[in-house]
Amino acid sequence: MLCKPKKRPRYRRIRRCICVILAVIVLLSVYLEFAVKSQLSDVIAAGTKILAQTAVNRTVISYLSKNPDIGERLSVVKYADSGAVTSVTADPTAVNSLKASISDLSQQAIESTSSSEGISLPLGSFSGFVLFANLGPEIRLDVACRSTVTCSLKSTFESAGINQTLHHVILSVDVEIVVYNPFRINAPIHTSADFEIAQTVIVGSVPSYALGSLISQ
Repeated sequence: MLCKPKKRPRYRRIRRCICVILAVIVLLSVYLEFAVKSQLSDVIAAGTKILAQTAVNRTVISYLSKNPDIGERLSVVKYADSGAVTSVTADPTAVNSLKASISDLSQQAIESTSSSEGISLPLGSFSGFVLFANLGPEIRLDVACRSTVTCSLKSTFESAGINQTLHHVILSVDVEIVVYNPFRINAPIHTSADFEIAQTVIVGSVPSYALGSLISQ
């Protein structure tokens, strides 16, 4: 009668080690999925928001340096023969050109910066423990995202002395970002910033009906 050869202890140890390794991998995957990802999502969302704000700031500063007279072209002040201000109106062509340029350039800058610079996080952030969050070398994560940039202009008036009115033109840039990554950022990220495009002193008495013609587009 033939007997089956007994399995050697070495093979049993190897099989046991493989089972332990697989179990560790499964537990680590579950831990990363449910504990670490939920914590990292907030950190990545905050980092993406800062990245977008930096990109928009650079874009607006660069655009204004290349177009230093843009503020003068946004609004038109009309005077009567007596020298009194009759109206303060917006130049639609200049306004629409500014809004379209800043929107397109900001969107390109956000998506380009997110892919080229990404977000750097300490290695300890991936542990899921607050104690180790700021420890370890920096790990760079590429952020794949799509952004929508909306620009609007508004103006305000304030007294600047006798027969003088200070006219401010403010550019508001609103950004909505959708991040595509495995870190559970389900809701869009929002950020906004205001930039003063022009500050003009209007000489002459400005009637109330003229102040109603301010930029709000």
